[in-house]
Amino acid sequence: MSADLDLSPPEVPEPTFFESLLRYGLFVVAIFQLICILAIIIPTSKSHEQVRITSSATDICAFQ
Repeated sequence: MSADLDLSPPEVPEPTFFESLLRYGLFVVAIFQLICILAIIIPTSKSHEQVRITSSATDICAFQ
């Protein structure tokens, strides 16, 4: 009875170059997407927007 059981590990083929490239490419793209999402979520400095607002306000005053 014990001779009928085959408990050896199954043979898994070595991944091809394309499969490895696809695997690591997906990791790189996932990291890039996380960086993009974090760039949207994390607030940045608003100093450049304040400069535009103040310069627009001075332009309006100059035309009057």
